Amino acid sequence: MLETQGTQRAGRPRVVLLVDEFDRITTALGLVTDAAKATFLGVSPAALSKIRNGVNTPSADFIAAVRTALPAVPYERLFTERPTT
Repeated sequence: MLETQGTQRAGRPRVVLLVDEFDRITTALGLVTDAAKATFLGVSPAALSKIRNGVNTPSADFIAAVRTALPAVPYERLFTERPTT
């Protein structure tokens, strides 16, 4: 299962998952639970939970898993950058 990175250097933007849009898309695919969504992506439920809750920043592997599972969905529809605090 994929893990996530939890730290960012000051001054670099933080990539975040747009959870509402992710949920709209995955629910439309019949994936109702977070466990089903994690399985669909090939990540652990804990990793997905930490990203959903903003505890961890999505790693390159997580982003690649999303892009592989949802190739027709543009990156910008599922991820955005926010300044670090």
